Amino acid sequence: MVARGLNPSGYGDLTFLLGSFVAIRALIDMGSSSAFFTFLSKRARGRQFYLFYFSWLVLQFIITLLLVALLIPAGLFEKIWLGQPRETVVLAFVAAFMQQQVWQMVGQIGESARKTIKVQLLNIAVAMTYLAAISLLLVLHDMTVHGILWVTISLYAVAAILSFRLLRERNTGYIEEALSYKQMLREYWMYCKPMLSLAIAGFLYAFSEKWMLQKFGGASQQGFFQIASQFAQVSLLATVSIMNIFWKEIAEATARGDHNRVAVLYTKINRGLVMLSTVIAGLLLPWSQQIVAILLGSTYVDAWPVLAIMFVYPIHQSMGQIGGTMFMACGNTKKYVVLSITTMIFTLPFLYFALAPTSGVLIAGLGLGAIGMACYMVLTSVIAVNIQAWVIARHNGWKFDWLYQAIGIPLTIGLGLFAKAVTGLLWNVNGNEIVGLFIPIVASFVIYMTLVLPMIWLLPWLIGMKTEEMHNLFSTLRKGTARAIH
Repeated sequence: MVARGLNPSGYGDLTFLLGSFVAIRALIDMGSSSAFFTFLSKRARGRQFYLFYFSWLVLQFIITLLLVALLIPAGLFEKIWLGQPRETVVLAFVAAFMQQQVWQMVGQIGESARKTIKVQLLNIAVAMTYLAAISLLLVLHDMTVHGILWVTISLYAVAAILSFRLLRERNTGYIEEALSYKQMLREYWMYCKPMLSLAIAGFLYAFSEKWMLQKFGGASQQGFFQIASQFAQVSLLATVSIMNIFWKEIAEATARGDHNRVAVLYTKINRGLVMLSTVIAGLLLPWSQQIVAILLGSTYVDAWPVLAIMFVYPIHQSMGQIGGTMFMACGNTKKYVVLSITTMIFTLPFLYFALAPTSGVLIAGLGLGAIGMACYMVLTSVIAVNIQAWVIARHNGWKFDWLYQAIGIPLTIGLGLFAKAVTGLLWNVNGNEIVGLFIPIVASFVIYMTLVLPMIWLLPWLIGMKTEEMHNLFSTLRKGTARAIH
């Protein structure tokens, strides 16, 4: 709805602004949010612990706001944000801060106390409220970048205030800690110190990605890539939902020295979520052109190849998030930092080569725009996360787990393409109206799932399960279905 209301250029500007501050967040956060959640996950904390972290968030906000609103010279400001008005950039910072830092903190507090259901219900409430507000702007024909930013700021500010007291409930047997601020500062410093270099490198890397696409490709190409990236995130729904739970359990198991539980959790969650993302990608990727035509309209028709490529990206992004969580929850921040910075240094030149124009610059590139960005994201992700998985396996004395990727991913996506091809023999699948495509899409889904379920039954190790576990699961589901029918 936002993409339709703003058109590709406006949507590109909005996502560039918000994305620039997501990158800056990595710099000003310096790993403190990860430390906050990890410390909360290990044991209960006292009031001073929360006040200490709240104060740090306020300090981050004030310093960044002063820099963006007043202190950065106009010439430098122009080069950084490529002609965007200062007022708009300030609004984008506040919106990104409320959404990415304040709201994330609220969720972390709830997840650390295992209030997962409450956290997810709150997220649903925020999403529905945002949808209602955006719908109203669209109906009134009043959708602008400023309007979207004000909605985001207001919504997350109110939601954070209302949610904090609901999630910050004391557990039975809670004992107030007597840690001084100096002790807490030392605890944070020991955790975050190895990550300072990563904060700087992460900022430069993330900001460079968005800046180069905006600079060399323009706002429309930024809009094409960002809308494709947003749709691709559908494949990450399960990963995002379970990641804080996984973090909590790994941190707690590590603190107890229960290495066997860490190994079991990592293997099952890693395989299961990667294959779930693959199943969703296999379902959606063949229909990329129709998805763009139906949901975004003719102004985004050129974005469908980008969307098709980006549907593959979340598969290994799931794996990367799981691996990163393993490092952070286990306190292996130094290894994570070295690995991440090395990956950034070696891959960023390839992004420049993909995006830079073919002429008019000192070092010419391919000028591929959004398609180049999508290809770069997918290829570098596959390489980087597998290196990360290899390091985790070697550190823990496990066997490097790769075969499920080589077999499961191409097989599942191939089944999705086959299901659409079969559907295309019976119906016209090249239209752009939902009425004409509804039956073919449903038929393709039925064919696809008819093929995928037997694959999982025959190859349960693809999702981290043994044959006996799979049989027990299906038996339980069958009995539950029978009881529901009767």
